[in-house]
Amino acid sequence: MGHSMSNSVALKTLVENWLTDVQRRGADLYAENRANGVLYLSFQGKDHLRFSLKIDFDVQEITVQINSPGWNSVKREAFLLNAESLRLLAKKICPVREGQAVVSVYLLARLAILCHAYQRLLGDYDREHHISTSTNIVLEIESELRQCLTPEEQQRTDNPFLQTPRRNSAF
Repeated sequence: MGHSMSNSVALKTLVENWLTDVQRRGADLYAENRANGVLYLSFQGKDHLRFSLKIDFDVQEITVQINSPGWNSVKREAFLLNAESLRLLAKKICPVREGQAVVSVYLLARLAILCHAYQRLLGDYDREHHISTSTNIVLEIESELRQCLTPEEQQRTDNPFLQTPRRNSAF
């Protein structure tokens, strides 16, 4: 039972990371619902195709229904729930064409770190000179960047050198 539970957690993490990737590629998630070990998602991908997904964690299966404004029928497909199937499905939902770019995770993470460092630098400057500068726009940018990162990627951007230092009351 412990193996099944850890496998379920691993699959849920895999799907959450995949969901972040699909949104990062440009798909619009317009519905998400969870019930009894099943995740239902609805996307509008590129070319106005609509994808309805049923991800069953117990059966470890993905059922996809694809609708297009120009089609008179609905296309249905089923896949095993694994990393390769999710990767192929992401490409189908949001193919990246020539002339278009997907922002790399590395660049997003670096930008998030830079925003945090700039915010910290301004905060230190303000304290030293007893002034108040607004860093709200930097906070907003950092927040938007972090939404494009998976939880694991966000954790890797949490640089301990950029954390606000704890002031020792003895000083």
